[in-house]
Amino acid sequence: MKLFKLLAKFVIGAFALVGFGLSAAYMAVSLHLTDTKGVIDEQSDAFWRQSKASAAAAPALVIGFSGMLADDGEEGTFFNKANYCVLKAVKTGYPAEFNRIFGLAAAGNQGLAQKNLDYLAKALNAAQDREFYTARQACASDLGAGASRKEFDILAGTVAAKSPLAWANTEEWEFFKAGVLKDRAILDRVEKETGIGKRLLVAELMAEQMRLFYSDRPTFKKAIAPLKVLGSMTEFSWGIFGIKPETAMKIEDNLKNPASAFYPGQGYSKMLDFKTANVRQERFSRITDWRDHYYAYLYAALFNK
Repeated sequence: MKLFKLLAKFVIGAFALVGFGLSAAYMAVSLHLTDTKGVIDEQSDAFWRQSKASAAAAPALVIGFSGMLADDGEEGTFFNKANYCVLKAVKTGYPAEFNRIFGLAAAGNQGLAQKNLDYLAKALNAAQDREFYTARQACASDLGAGASRKEFDILAGTVAAKSPLAWANTEEWEFFKAGVLKDRAILDRVEKETGIGKRLLVAELMAEQMRLFYSDRPTFKKAIAPLKVLGSMTEFSWGIFGIKPETAMKIEDNLKNPASAFYPGQGYSKMLDFKTANVRQERFSRITDWRDHYYAYLYAALFNK
């Protein structure tokens, strides 16, 4: 009986301590006693600032690169003080746009260059890009009477030939691009066999590869970067697209099941047939094969199909 009482007191005391701890924690959180100063994730913050800059230039980039702005033949005088200041203000943030617009003007297409420059400036003003506005005003104050063609040429010599889209200047993009270029023949083959465009596949692949590059930096630095290849996953998700095993099996089943809402047609029924009795191992091996990405692309294409 005495032992029972001691045990009961111990249990009651333990629950009392736990209750006190939980109550104290609740009160501390409610009264903001546990608040700590937040820390900005540098990578996230950098992407946020870069995305705003890219979005500001996007309308001009789309129109400029697609050729929707037609040269009406009005040459005008492109090489003037106002245009010099606009180009100087955009040369750091949008170097590819600078080179393209300056190249048009230097080649004699001054009317088209002027239209593109005006559109870019309008887009940046609409986005309230303070850096652009400040740089443009500072240039206008410092330049004096005007700007000669020679000054334009000197300015052009200081501009790097980078993309105006920040992500396209990163090392991750360079490795991704190199990896995809190695797979051009496979992409052409899969597109022909399935009817799924290779541009769609590469767009989906980019999202998965960038996620892998940033979430698994050690692997990227040690294995992917030195070889300039696409990252291939082998654990919870497989291959360059990160296809889950159960998804792969559903893709295979849909090829054989005419009653499925995702049945692509009789012509695709044998595309994923296995060559060995060990289906599980063969499925894993062909999706994760880092030397040959054919099946990785084929599964992704058939999923889209």
